[in-house]
Amino acid sequence: MRFGRSSLLLVGASFLMAPRATGAAELTCPSSATLEALVACIRDQMPGRSSGRFVAPAFLEMSAWRSVVSAMMYGACGFPLPSTLSPFVQIRPFHDAENGRSYCLLMETADRNGDGVVDRGFGAFIVDAFAERELSHQVSHPIADEGTETQAVTVFKRTRSRTFLLAGAHRDARPDERAFQGFAMSSDVAHNAATMFHAAHVEIAAYYGWRPWWAIQWHGMAEDTCERVDVHLSHGVDTIPAAGDKILELRNNMLTLEPTWRIGVPGSRVCSLNATSNVQGLFLNAAPMTFSFGMAAAAPAPRRFVHIEQHPGVRDPERWIAAVMATWP
Repeated sequence: MRFGRSSLLLVGASFLMAPRATGAAELTCPSSATLEALVACIRDQMPGRSSGRFVAPAFLEMSAWRSVVSAMMYGACGFPLPSTLSPFVQIRPFHDAENGRSYCLLMETADRNGDGVVDRGFGAFIVDAFAERELSHQVSHPIADEGTETQAVTVFKRTRSRTFLLAGAHRDARPDERAFQGFAMSSDVAHNAATMFHAAHVEIAAYYGWRPWWAIQWHGMAEDTCERVDVHLSHGVDTIPAAGDKILELRNNMLTLEPTWRIGVPGSRVCSLNATSNVQGLFLNAAPMTFSFGMAAAAPAPRRFVHIEQHPGVRDPERWIAAVMATWP
């Protein structure tokens, strides 16, 4: 079995298993037969809005999470978890009864007080070891952006993409902390780097290095937001995309299938939701230029972060799958 460099942290003392608290409940979603049912179950047991239940992970917990994500990216699954995670988290194979495929699932399961809600808000991560597309479908605002979690996991499944990443709490689980960005207590993972969601995102990028891949974040906006569009695409920057850009290709493929949709991009002056403060976008967009034989390349690396804002009426995964497959064949 081949492991990434950071997964070596799993070796040794970190394999010591910390016991669960006596009587603690395990929210493992045992009756979920498909990825869609699994993700709906995980969503329903997350800390909700204004619950105050989100617990920011410690540095060692995020490091251990990255190690597990790295091992999963290299094909490992079902191994003993580090002691920093084992009291809260489960890793196991998951078989989808609809398509017959197997995935590797990492999810928070601990519910120490038995109230049907997980204790920390770590979220979930799923890998298809036999993927056909190097895409990471990400949902940073489950519950708040209604339906995006089911939409994204269906697109992930039907397009045979590599990874699916799900935040573990409502973005306003700690509403008093929403103003903070960077390393803070906020449950809004799109604006807080100190989360398991961002730790996984960083490790996915480390796995690929300079190899091509894309992180697609599925978001939702209210009907009265950006009323001149149905969908707005960006790379987390407000720069007008150049000819041949992936978001232009995705827009053209979508309009071929959905000619009545109004789809904006930066520079079209129809929507300003360009995700310029999204920490996952900032991380990928900060990647340095490619170097060859000590000389900088003529152009920066392609934008790997794709941010999708959508009105409620267009969040049907069936209307997106063909366009995603055409854009990333």
